[in-house]
This record gives sequence, C-alpha cells and structure tokens, in this order.
Amino acid sequence: MEFLYFPEDKSEYLPGIISVIVIILLSALIFRLLMKASKKEVENLEQQGFSASSQYQVGGSSAEYKKVADARESEDTVQQSKDNRIPPEE
Repeated sequence: MEFLYFPEDKSEYLPGIISVIVIILLSALIFRLLMKASKKEVENLEQQGFSASSQYQVGGSSAEYKKVADARESEDTVQQSKDNRIPPEE
C-alpha cells in the first residue's frame, strides 16, 4: 500500500495542519463579510421602499417561513374574496 504515506517524523504533519487552519479561518472571515454585506444591502433596499419579509432574513426557521407563507396566503384569499364580490345593482 504505497498510496498511503504515514511519516515517521510527525513534524511533516505541520504544514497540512497549518493549511487547514488558515483555510478554515479565511472561510469564516469571508462568511462574516458576506453576511454583513447582505444585511447592509437589505437595509438599503428597505430605505428605498422595498420590504424584506422574514422568510429572506438570515436565521429564519422553516416554521417562521411557514407562518409568513400562511399569512400571505390568507391575505391573498381575503383580497380575492373582496375582488370577487358582486357589485350592487343600481
């Protein structure tokens, strides 16, 4: 089994461990930067008059998403029933 190489000198593991640690730290930093940029973008859109519902906010659970979807569906149903009313005859 020459494709597996386990060195006798354990100091040969250091470059690999350091690389993994650096990659994890950089990915965490990039993730945080993207989260901050996304929040700023949502705030800018809200200032321009767009509404950001809770289903698009970070950290929203599927239960929250279902509540928002159910609320929107009930609003749509009420609006459709208002639109489908028969106008009074004159």
